[in-house]
Amino acid sequence: MNNQQDEDVWTNSQTSVNFYAMKKETLHAFTQISVVLTGFSNADLTGTGLIATYYETVLKELGAEETSSLLATFERIKISNPEQITAQEERQAQEMVSGPTFKTAISQVIQLWYTGQWNATDGSSYIISSHSYLEGLVWKAIAAHPMGGKQPGYGTWSYPPLTFSSNS
Repeated sequence: MNNQQDEDVWTNSQTSVNFYAMKKETLHAFTQISVVLTGFSNADLTGTGLIATYYETVLKELGAEETSSLLATFERIKISNPEQITAQEERQAQEMVSGPTFKTAISQVIQLWYTGQWNATDGSSYIISSHSYLEGLVWKAIAAHPMGGKQPGYGTWSYPPLTFSSNS
């Protein structure tokens, strides 16, 4: 993406967050770590319109110090393409994910992307917004639509469900 396309994506986002007030590098780093943690592409995550909203949620809930530390640690892995990581990059990312320093925070970020809600360490949780519920990655992962939203359309019950094959 060139700079104009980046600005168009940020301008056309469905969030009220002012992207220009945030550092593009920080949002980029948050997007890159999210790609690795969720297994979804940059386009998929950008398409939700929730990158800035989720970054703000993580920043608010974890605090600036832990969020910055998480992103800085991830950037030290130097993953060249988060959508196609090498075996060495995957090992380094796995060490970071399973290590005690960020294990809880990383789990919370993954759950945020998949469910659209923040799950605090004290057991409380809250849905970020109705939009975050509708855009939860879980729906794409299970090839379904969110209950009460994004209905597939009239007459779709007459078609057989999609099937997936595994080549493993």
